[in-house]
Amino acid sequence: MSKRTSFLSLFLSLLLVVFLLLFQFTTSEYRYISFSVILIAAVAMNFLSTSKNFILILTIIFGVGFSLAFLSDTNMVSQLYLIEEYALLTASLVIMWLLFSEIKKLNYELETLKEKAEELEKYVGSSNLLTHSEFANRIKFITTGTQRRGEENYYVSIKSDPSEKTKEAMSFLLMQTLLKTVRSDFDLVTKLADDSYLIFLQNTKKEGCLKVVERLFQTLRTELNVMQIPIQYEIFDQENGFDYYENTKDGEAKQ
Repeated sequence: MSKRTSFLSLFLSLLLVVFLLLFQFTTSEYRYISFSVILIAAVAMNFLSTSKNFILILTIIFGVGFSLAFLSDTNMVSQLYLIEEYALLTASLVIMWLLFSEIKKLNYELETLKEKAEELEKYVGSSNLLTHSEFANRIKFITTGTQRRGEENYYVSIKSDPSEKTKEAMSFLLMQTLLKTVRSDFDLVTKLADDSYLIFLQNTKKEGCLKVVERLFQTLRTELNVMQIPIQYEIFDQENGFDYYENTKDGEAKQ
């Protein structure tokens, strides 16, 4: 990573030097053409891959070279100025290609490191809520065993609908109560993007899911000292539950 950032600093310095030389030594006749070409190339390189950027700068270099050859005068002095300006423009484009290539590589490495870090994380913050990657990995591991033994697994979705003033407090209370209600050594809990919670219950029946929900409601009634709890729940079997998780883990349910 440090080596790549060193390359970026070097390419930026070289590009700055070439830009200064280009501004200093090009005539006003071609200066605007050169900087316009560089600007257009920079915008295009931001959206294209490294290989396509290489093809782009080759096309620009050859295209500008032929164009300037027709636009220039035939005397020797004019040709020397033209070669100098063309060389600086070519150097600018090549350094820009190297710079964008390093930036894209750096971005790819950062994204890869971010994905690996997220995969290594098991819990959300200091809570015992599982991250999405850990939740999915454990389900995959558990399901392999339960299917072999002919056991059933279920999912329970829990959504709270409190007032805006108590939303944060209710979410925290619901999280704590859920973690106390489920079997910590067997069941899994994660939080979805819409602030709802999803429980994975292994080796159980629908009746077992209802018992978990009933225990949750009883505990919340005691904590809140109310009869009507602003909570909705939904029970899914193994197949439908995993589909629900995949469709809602990053946002609203997909149709």
